[in-house]
Amino acid sequence: MTDIRPKVLIASLGTRGDVQPYVALARELTARNAEVVLTTGEGFEDMIETAGARARPVPINYQELLQTTEVREALFSLKGMIKAARQNLNLQKEVARKLWQIGIDEKPVLILFNLKATVLTLVARRLNVPALPTSLQPVTAPTGAFPIALFGIPDLGSYLNKKSYGLGRWLMRAGLGPLVRSLQDEATAEINNPQDQIDGYMPDGSKALSLQAFSSALVPTPEDWPTECLPCGYWFTEPDPAYRPSDALEGFLQSGPAPTYLGFGSMPSKDPQHLTDTVLSALSKTGKRAILATGWGGLVKEKLPANLADRVHLLDKAPHSWLFPRCAAVVHHGGAGTTHEAIRWGKPSLVCPVFGDQPFWGDRIHRIGAGPAAIKQKKLTSDNLAKALKDLENPDYKSGAEKAADIIAREPGASGTADLLLDQFTRVPA
Repeated sequence: MTDIRPKVLIASLGTRGDVQPYVALARELTARNAEVVLTTGEGFEDMIETAGARARPVPINYQELLQTTEVREALFSLKGMIKAARQNLNLQKEVARKLWQIGIDEKPVLILFNLKATVLTLVARRLNVPALPTSLQPVTAPTGAFPIALFGIPDLGSYLNKKSYGLGRWLMRAGLGPLVRSLQDEATAEINNPQDQIDGYMPDGSKALSLQAFSSALVPTPEDWPTECLPCGYWFTEPDPAYRPSDALEGFLQSGPAPTYLGFGSMPSKDPQHLTDTVLSALSKTGKRAILATGWGGLVKEKLPANLADRVHLLDKAPHSWLFPRCAAVVHHGGAGTTHEAIRWGKPSLVCPVFGDQPFWGDRIHRIGAGPAAIKQKKLTSDNLAKALKDLENPDYKSGAEKAADIIAREPGASGTADLLLDQFTRVPA
């Protein structure tokens, strides 16, 4: 019998937080007899293949890129951002060309893409198949309820909040222009199409669904959202029953009360040593037990001071879905994934944002009563961090996080989204 499994192409560029939710969705799609190809940067192949999907990496490694001086500077200043964009333009063009080639080669029946991979809209037009935009934070759907989540903009009131999305679109188009023009020879007809690539493509000319993959516990669905916006809830990775922690981590967790987790994910710090010293000094003042996750360079791996050796554990990495349920609270940079994972398990959070959507998530955590007001990473001191660590003990914050967890448990998530996609856009054999 001929295998007629529908092929879904997923494209998501970025760090682990930009990739892992799409891997979770890929796992659910493959479990429903779809063939899934996931294209992203290098270094995620094992995670993708373990989920049952097929990896098609493009020639960029975001972990290595984040360690370069130019990109580090881009995280902390507008001048650095412009400089990095210029220096990496050729690399981005190469990535865009590879995405085009992968899409044409694979010939999927459905394409899902994040906003760094909108070149896939051109592929969809060539193949005449649906391409649906996806987002892990509110950045494309205009609303007066809150401003665009990308630039750390405070609430400006309904009128200006809605206008901020127009600014965001203008900036996205400006960044995409050179990448699209680099495909002029291959995709002339598609490039000349007047439709906005950001909004995806539907063969029948209707508006493509825009998958909003974040929780209404943090972002209640606005009444003025366009009808094509589909609230999906966050696409979580389910806990791996086969995961086993190191003896050192297991021993630390069993040796006392639940610790506070402190880690800044894939975000490199402007001064990792200073940030590490600040965190250790704050912990010295509070007497708290803690787990420090070094991640991709936010904190320095170093020998702990004698007064902290018994109550602080240094960690390279561990699955958040395993570790967070065993923690009392979470201190993090405010990436969408870490933010959602913390409240998924009913844990209060302190967000210490750097840039992008991180201030937005810090504000949302505080607004729903799941943690104290965010402290920008550049403004962290041992005193204000120590105070915030004590504030996390407020039972009201735990209650706010648990209420959010109840909402998350009822949302579609990766499983419900997979059901909808396969029902509406493909035909899966029984």
